Amino acid sequence: MSTRTRELEPLRPPSTAAPQPTLPPGRRRVLAATLIPLQVFLAAGWLRAGIEKVIDPEWWSALALREFLVEQRPHMLPWFTWFSDGLVEPLAMLVAWGVLAAQLVVGGCLLTNRFVRPALWAGIVLNLAFTMAGRVNPSAFYLVMEITLLFALARAISEPIALRRAVAWLIPATFLLPFARTLHPRDAIDDPALMLVFLCVLASLTTIALAVPLGRMAELASQHRLGRVAIAVVARVVAQPAAGRPGAFAQLVLAPTDATESPTRSPERTGATDGSESEP
Repeated sequence: MSTRTRELEPLRPPSTAAPQPTLPPGRRRVLAATLIPLQVFLAAGWLRAGIEKVIDPEWWSALALREFLVEQRPHMLPWFTWFSDGLVEPLAMLVAWGVLAAQLVVGGCLLTNRFVRPALWAGIVLNLAFTMAGRVNPSAFYLVMEITLLFALARAISEPIALRRAVAWLIPATFLLPFARTLHPRDAIDDPALMLVFLCVLASLTTIALAVPLGRMAELASQHRLGRVAIAVVARVVAQPAAGRPGAFAQLVLAPTDATESPTRSPERTGATDGSESEP
């Protein structure tokens, strides 16, 4: 009588990884439909830019590119000036043809919904180059849309990986911040370093928001002193009015500024014992 022997497989410990959140099919379809206009707008923008260069004889001869470099030179970031002088200017004709072809390919891929991720990354590289060359508008807005689409297409990741990626986004922001030239609201949109810092911070926060639940964010923030201060400030500012008394934000706005006004407090405020109105 023959007996069958089965190899015993080693026991595997149960997985401790937290299940990754997934959207229901209905929500997924709604998200995809919401992002279609964004993708079509990007495709139209890239195709328009490429066609404009196709019908421009000066772009084929690289004359338009050289004029662009001369015009933008005062606004370039320092390292991009070296890059322009050492590589772009000597190979101006090849660079001009490459930019033209890349814009048409990116626009075509986004319009036909083929190779969307590579097309978005190629668009990000082009827009980063334009932004570092000082042409912030509209490149910075294109970067926001392209990063948004990449986040929408990204797979769910665990919390530790999300936190590491969020920190990685802040590294270039820290490097770029010293190159910011102005904080004036009128001129900030034209500052390439400042806009890139803003985009890096925005991507960092989005990375955390997509992987870490809101309650968990508050828990992580409460573990640090700066986070506790931020939570207290936000809670105080957005506090709802209670018992007919103006909320904290209204109190800050309506607080008397004239030194001649009476500094007396109402019995309601002086009698508070829960510490909610204590001074910092």
